[in-house]
Amino acid sequence: MKELSNYQRVANYLVKIFKAVNEEYFNNELEMPTITVQSSVGAYGHISTSRIWTNNGIPTYELNVGAETLNRPIENLVATIIHEASHLYALMHGIKDTSNQGVYHNKRFKKIAEEMGHLEISRHNQYGWTVTHPTEDTIDFCITRGFEDILINRNSCYRFHGISTGDDDSSNVITRVKKPSSTRKYICPCCGAKLRTTKDLNVLCMECNEQFEKIDY
Repeated sequence: MKELSNYQRVANYLVKIFKAVNEEYFNNELEMPTITVQSSVGAYGHISTSRIWTNNGIPTYELNVGAETLNRPIENLVATIIHEASHLYALMHGIKDTSNQGVYHNKRFKKIAEEMGHLEISRHNQYGWTVTHPTEDTIDFCITRGFEDILINRNSCYRFHGISTGDDDSSNVITRVKKPSSTRKYICPCCGAKLRTTKDLNVLCMECNEQFEKIDY
């Protein structure tokens, strides 16, 4: 699958990722939110705490992905969507997983995100159990589903430190990534075919009989 650079294709792609996340981690229990791409200052995304959109007459939650953070490694972007999906699961099941207008993430959130979403959640001194990392499971999920990095990204003067301000309408998410990407990406120098793995490999392209070359992020 080619890396995405067209805005409309990216919007559709995020819907595809959410549906795959819902199937893989949440047994297709989640409502389909309206997925938006807007600035999410100080955060990689947010989920609304109420159904603020109407889609074909059906009220839906909003799941936003920060426009300035689209071109991170795909496993990090997917981890953000799983993070938001974990909030959505809590909303749908009446679980209070945050406080302080959605800024402080408690251990209920950590439990959902780790046990259901298979993420790694660590604690921020001020904002609780909110610092999100993709795991090997996240990477394998991306590889299995064939998800690729997104190339389009909105330029912004904002600096993202993983600190979310919070407001009355959204449960903001702090999904800083302290670790470098755990994936390795390779390309065939002849035909341009690409592959992503979780470890270093020596691989030949069977079409060209050329060795794949590792791409540095």
